[in-house]
Amino acid sequence: MKNISKYNSSIINILFLIFPLSLMLGNLFINLNVVFFSIFALIFYNKKLINFKINLLDKIILIFFLYTLVVLVINFSESYLYGESFSRIIINKNLLFFRYLVLYLTIRALVSQNILQLDWFSLACAICATFVCFDILFQFFFDKDIFGLVPISGRHYSGIFGKELIAGGYLQKFALFTFFLPLLLKKKKSLKILIQFILIVFFIFGIILSGNRMPLILFVLSIFTYLLLDKNIRKYFFVFSIIICLFFSLIWNTSQNFKYNAGNLFYNGKIVVKTFFIKDLSKESETVWQRPYVTEFYCFKYIWQKNPIFGGGLRSYRTFSGGCNTHPHNYYFEILTDLGLVGLSIILFFIFMVLRKIFVKNNLQFKLNLHSLDSEVLPFFLIFLFEFFPLRTSGSFFTTNNSTIIFIVLAILVSKIFASTSKKNLYNN
Repeated sequence: MKNISKYNSSIINILFLIFPLSLMLGNLFINLNVVFFSIFALIFYNKKLINFKINLLDKIILIFFLYTLVVLVINFSESYLYGESFSRIIINKNLLFFRYLVLYLTIRALVSQNILQLDWFSLACAICATFVCFDILFQFFFDKDIFGLVPISGRHYSGIFGKELIAGGYLQKFALFTFFLPLLLKKKKSLKILIQFILIVFFIFGIILSGNRMPLILFVLSIFTYLLLDKNIRKYFFVFSIIICLFFSLIWNTSQNFKYNAGNLFYNGKIVVKTFFIKDLSKESETVWQRPYVTEFYCFKYIWQKNPIFGGGLRSYRTFSGGCNTHPHNYYFEILTDLGLVGLSIILFFIFMVLRKIFVKNNLQFKLNLHSLDSEVLPFFLIFLFEFFPLRTSGSFFTTNNSTIIFIVLAILVSKIFASTSKKNLYNN
């Protein structure tokens, strides 16, 4: 029986470790990974999964998924009553979205019972992020990556991702795991800080070359947040800030491409902000419409007003035939258009409860050392924090890539938060 149990655990952990790789290979591999991981987990650990007790945060997630069905029924009923056709895309996407509820609850149960090896998962994320960054640098220097893929433009080096310009977003999330590996945390304090600084520069270069500007900003913010939370290296915050400023100043003065991208980001940001205060954008010049994200955000304002309370259903934004994109490039705007104010309220309540659990219950005790829980949970927390950062452009919340990352991170974070709280209560008693 012990051999069978080890065999089952090995299969589940291998499938779990493959997730960072499948996220590199595309939607087909991600979906296969999700399906096989969930099926094998249900076969091997069905009793443990069935008997698993959900907590308050799990219930909020469950309510969120059930609410998507309520929105589907409401919108379908309205279309039926008024004799209008209802998009099958919305129905299919809504039902398929439930695979992430299964993924979330499965990971929650397995992590809570110490079946999944999170240290190996963190190592897999770090290895994949390092490979992606190296592949981008290789593509930059040799005009093709390791697999012979050429960059699609002089501004975007996407490496293994090819035509999908998401390499920067991948690095922004998974590069964080390299800073918390046990082998690194065992080093002397000065050596650890030096290695971490070299890694930061390495990944910043990779993200800059990817041409993804928002991931670069979020990655730098993640590092600053890490410095503030870790009291052992907090004193280096200002030194690090000065070095980073000098580093970006050097790139600004030596790279016209970087200078153009940074200036363009600032200019486009001003145009997007202006869009929120324009009631009738049709009166604006054509050059305004041609700026990135202006059309998407203006479409959000129009589409959301049609169903402000309950929304139009999952992926309903893309069904609007008004020259709009497939999503509004912001999680909160997309949730508002698809699930309305009620759906957004559920998400915001979940985020609030997670932050309350961390910052109130744990009193900000982030001690980053080998034996500390926080060194294991902090990369997941940083991903969560900046994945839901409101002032950012993003992909679609409901796409395969983003949803997989989101619900894996949420499942692990919730498990570790409650495990940490339980230990603290035990010691207090």
